[in-house]
Amino acid sequence: MRLRYLFLLVLPLLLNCPKKYAPDVESIEVLYVSSLFNDIYQDQPLLASIKGLPGLKVGHLKTDPPFMSIILGRLGFYELLNETGIDFVIADSLTFWIDNINYFLIPKSMGYAIKNYKGIRFAILRKDKDTLTIDDEIQISLVKQRSDVIWIIENKLLDIAPMKISFFIKDRGLTDTTMTPLNVGLDTLLAGKIKRFKEKLEQTLNQKIYLEEKNLKEYILCKMSQNESVNLILYPQDLFINDINRDSIALKEILNSITSEMKFSKKVMNKEQIQKVNKDKKYETWGKPKKNNNVLLPDDYGVYLFDMFYKLGSNNGK
Repeated sequence: MRLRYLFLLVLPLLLNCPKKYAPDVESIEVLYVSSLFNDIYQDQPLLASIKGLPGLKVGHLKTDPPFMSIILGRLGFYELLNETGIDFVIADSLTFWIDNINYFLIPKSMGYAIKNYKGIRFAILRKDKDTLTIDDEIQISLVKQRSDVIWIIENKLLDIAPMKISFFIKDRGLTDTTMTPLNVGLDTLLAGKIKRFKEKLEQTLNQKIYLEEKNLKEYILCKMSQNESVNLILYPQDLFINDINRDSIALKEILNSITSEMKFSKKVMNKEQIQKVNKDKKYETWGKPKKNNNVLLPDDYGVYLFDMFYKLGSNNGK
C-alpha cells in the first residue's frame, strides 16, 4: 500500500517530464480545407480529395447564420464528414450534440484538441479573441504543457484559402513553417455523395413557407404560441433581424432574418413576475397578459426558436 501511494505521488512528475526519445519526424503536414460549408459548393470539393493523403486534415464550420451548422447536422453532414478523412473540425458550439463521429470537434472559442502524430503531440487551439481572460491564459498554458507543437488559429487565419501547411520539427520542437496551395486529386464517388448532400440542403433551404397573411414577425410569434400552447411570449429586441411582409418566403431567408439559435422555455407566470422580468431584461411582449399566464421566455437550457415554428421534412405553412 505504501509503495502504491508513493507511485501515485511520483506519477504526475513522470508525466510532466520531457521525453528523452525524439521521434524521427522532420515535419507534420496539415491540409487546411478552410470552410467546409463553402467547400461543398465547389465543383471539385476538397473534402472529396483529401482522404488517404498523408498528414492531418483540418477545416472549420463557421456558418452565417450560426444556426446553419445545426441544419447541416440534422441533414447528415457530420456523418458524411466521417468518409472524408478529416481529422479536426473547428465548429460552432451549437453543434456539440453530434454523436458517432471519428474526428475531433474543436469549440470555436478557446477550444482545442491534441492528436499523437508519429510520436509528436500535435495540438490545435482556436483563439477567437484578442483580449484574453486569466482562464484563457491558463487554458493556453495547459495545452502547451500537454503538447509538443501547438498551432493557434486566430480569427485572421481562420478564413484563409485552402493551404498545405508544413510544420518542421526538430527534437520535438517547432523550427519553421511553410504554406503552399493545395494540389490534390478527386474521389469521384465521394464527390457524388457531397453533391447529393448539397442538393438535399438546397432543397430544404429553398422550401417555401406561407405566412398566412401575416408579416414574418407575427407569423413566427403566432406559430410559437400555437405549437407551445402559450398566451404570452417575452423576447429580446434583437430576436428579429429583418421583418418581411410577403405571401411566402424561403426558409433560408427566414434563417437570415431571425435569431434561430435562441432558446426558449415555457413557464407559468403571474402579472407581477412578468413585470419584474421585463423590467430586468427589457423584453418585448407578445400576447395579452392575464392573472396567470403560460409564457415563453429566453432560456439557455430551453428549445431552439427554430424548432418552435418549423419541423424539417414537413410541409410548413401549406
